[in-house]
Amino acid sequence: MATINPASAVASAASTEPAFIRSARAARKLSQEPHPFERTAATLRPHSVAWEKNTAQLARTTRFYVPAVIFFFGWPFALKYAVDSWNGVHDAPVKKGRRS
Repeated sequence: MATINPASAVASAASTEPAFIRSARAARKLSQEPHPFERTAATLRPHSVAWEKNTAQLARTTRFYVPAVIFFFGWPFALKYAVDSWNGVHDAPVKKGRRS
């Protein structure tokens, strides 16, 4: 049998949590700020929202994304219509049944 160092036996008995948890907590403490978050003074007012700039940016973005999404999802339908029209295949009108 291996001999147990009394100092290590006492140290391991003192901490009941696994070593991985201890090291994870130590790493978390290193990544956190050592001070509380900044508190702004009561005299400071919040900045106003730049609605004009944001709406202009949204308009520029929309001009690109809306046609891109329509093209991305719509090209199979356009290709089906083109192939069917080139081959002379057209959707026949739906006939009404006898019971309607």
